[in-house]
Amino acid sequence: MAPPRKRAGKAARPSLRERTPIVEWCAAALGLILTLGVVGYSAWEGLGGGGGPPDLRAEVREVHALGSGHVVEFQVRNLSAATAADVVVSATLRSGAAAETHSVTLDYVPGLGAARGGLVFKADPAGGTLTIAAEAYGEP
Repeated sequence: MAPPRKRAGKAARPSLRERTPIVEWCAAALGLILTLGVVGYSAWEGLGGGGGPPDLRAEVREVHALGSGHVVEFQVRNLSAATAADVVVSATLRSGAAAETHSVTLDYVPGLGAARGGLVFKADPAGGTLTIAAEAYGEP
């Protein structure tokens, strides 16, 4: 078979590989790797990456004295990858024979995240025993 003839007056056109700089090939490869990584992670999460129920832990952050009582600021941490909605947090302050209980509902606690809130007590929490817990949640 004879080699292809070159047209007179026109230079041979370089191939795509010769015309494309190496930096452009590297950028394309990096883009492909990142795209495949995001698609793969999204598929894994969508098919059950957050298995198990939310693992909610409530803890007191600070107590502030106000004119209307004492505000107990708290944080609820979710140690699971599963998201929790409508999280009910209750706290009970026991001072001798008296007990004061309050609760609040947090709209949303993300998986591996946290949410904060506050409860108002008439009595000073420093003069008693305060217990706080996340008691219920719903699925978003």
